[in-house]
Amino acid sequence: MLLNPAPSPALTRRPARSLELWLSVLILLGIVALLMRYFPHDSLWYDEALTTYVATDSWETLWRWCTQVDIQVPFHYAALRLWTGAAGSSEFSLRVLSALCIPLAAAGVIAVGRRLARGTGAGQAAAILLGALPGVLWIAYEVRAYAWGLALYVWACAFLTRILTTRRPHRLLILAYGLLMAGALYTHYTALAGFAAHGLIVTGVVILALSRQVKIGQIAPLIAPLILAGMLFAPWVPTMLARGGTDRSYYRGSIPPLQSIQVAAGFKALGRQDMPPTADALGLAYGALVIAGAALGLIAVRTRRTALWAITMTVIPLAFTVVILIVNPKLTGRYFWSAWIGADVLVALALVMLTRYRLILALIGATAIATVPYFTGERGESPDSDFRGVYATICEQGTPDDVILLRDGTLFVTAEYYGKRPPCDSPRHTFGMPEALITDVTRMLTLGEAQGVMAQVAALRPPRVWVIAWQGDVMEPQNLAYGLLDGVGAHTLIGRMFGDVRLDRYDLDSAAHQKLAEVAQQGALGDAQWYNIRPFPDGPNLIALRLIAPEKVKTGDVITVLAWWERGEKLYPDLRVSARLTTLDHGWVYAQIDQPPSAWKNVDDRWMPGIPVLGRYELVVGADIPPGLIRVRYVIYDPAGRIDPVVIPVGDVMR
Repeated sequence: MLLNPAPSPALTRRPARSLELWLSVLILLGIVALLMRYFPHDSLWYDEALTTYVATDSWETLWRWCTQVDIQVPFHYAALRLWTGAAGSSEFSLRVLSALCIPLAAAGVIAVGRRLARGTGAGQAAAILLGALPGVLWIAYEVRAYAWGLALYVWACAFLTRILTTRRPHRLLILAYGLLMAGALYTHYTALAGFAAHGLIVTGVVILALSRQVKIGQIAPLIAPLILAGMLFAPWVPTMLARGGTDRSYYRGSIPPLQSIQVAAGFKALGRQDMPPTADALGLAYGALVIAGAALGLIAVRTRRTALWAITMTVIPLAFTVVILIVNPKLTGRYFWSAWIGADVLVALALVMLTRYRLILALIGATAIATVPYFTGERGESPDSDFRGVYATICEQGTPDDVILLRDGTLFVTAEYYGKRPPCDSPRHTFGMPEALITDVTRMLTLGEAQGVMAQVAALRPPRVWVIAWQGDVMEPQNLAYGLLDGVGAHTLIGRMFGDVRLDRYDLDSAAHQKLAEVAQQGALGDAQWYNIRPFPDGPNLIALRLIAPEKVKTGDVITVLAWWERGEKLYPDLRVSARLTTLDHGWVYAQIDQPPSAWKNVDDRWMPGIPVLGRYELVVGADIPPGLIRVRYVIYDPAGRIDPVVIPVGDVMR
């Protein structure tokens, strides 16, 4: 036995094996009950729809996506494809696969505890924390790779622990670890953080064995599992590195390490990434227990090696992921999943020692920690993106002759899933604005591309055009999908929100089809008021403004202002505009929108010389506006005060 597990406390305090077994079963059943209690019934959000598309479209799509399109590894996609082949592809079925992985992972934690902290109940306490805290509940319901990867990784930890605590580990143990760890690596690349922790643990054990003059023949089985897992994953490394160099799904920059750690703790404690005060408090409390477990475990001789194992399994994945986020700033609390088992074991170790190895008290403490977040009312959930409701509205209120514009084109995966399910009995013509497989923050829909799409739409002569938007400001910041349709057809559904998904509808008749064809050919500036205003002599030029509003507005109506600009000789990224709904004398402002001339994600360094760019502003008529005329104004200003504000009356509207 090369890595001795922590010695058990006195026999008078050691729970009977049968009690441990029954408690383990009850804990796993409790986790299953918790999963059933909170099992979601809402729509898939974008990332889930993407996972479903890649897994269920075809084997060729799956392979191409992982090797040529995205920086993803294929194992979870393949497993999900096989699962849906047997269980179907309903929302429930897709999520069940992830949910089943959580009690499986919890069982793996119990197995780890039996080897490292035998007879203390630390494994059972850690299983409660791993299986019940809101961060795990989030991934349990997501049609994504994290829960699958967590189950594989935890059981890889269990087999590695068994290998390190067995004098002559069987070859099947080594094979099992290699397959499980390779499976985790082929499930999500962040499993590399956990693999690095395993490497450090094995290195420490090997050094300890050499210091005891253990024979090389006994050391080789310790290294073999890592070598096997590494060899199995090595063929994918060139693909991963190549795809990582082409990933443009995030904005350049870096995330401060402290922010990464805060998000990691907040996600683990509450399943949230927006860090409300409650998340800060619970995250700090959980972090304090982790530190307490490390300190208490190191102080006591009989738990020192268990504490060292858990510290390594926490610190290395945490540090590894923090460093990755400095280079690749795509921050999400889920990326830290490989540190969860180590952190939970440390908290469990703190509970065990604080309760003086009283199993029931330790389990009560773990249960209390796990349940506190649920009583705060701030437990996080996956994004509220009701694509199911969006497509149900389109298919129930429209016809198969309608056209759907996706803002942006990456939403095609939602059309592939919900556009082919009841009540959508037949496909609709769908166009991406722009067409795209995955998000590319360096790409932006151009005016020419948008006009090309409108030409195709006009040729189809649809009775309605629907616009679906979700994070559309990344690749379509100018709002061209709306701006080219504004004033062409009747905007009969404006900005109806389905969670964080926006749906709009434009009704088109024959005259509107003709007008849209003209817009596609000549541009959308024909009905605008022309200007030639340069706030700075060498800066951007306002070339046109257009007001779109009903003849008489009522509460809740939307007044739209379209502004067209051209790039100047010099960049002025701090220039701002304000679209306002005011009294006639400008003495009172009822509504206003302040932003850069085009959009927050489209300042003038992205504008192309000679090509007009659009700024679109929606002003909502509030109940506080009295009857009579109200005036729409467009104000150009510099926050630094380098110019006097330019105030332009755009038009009057009757309330």
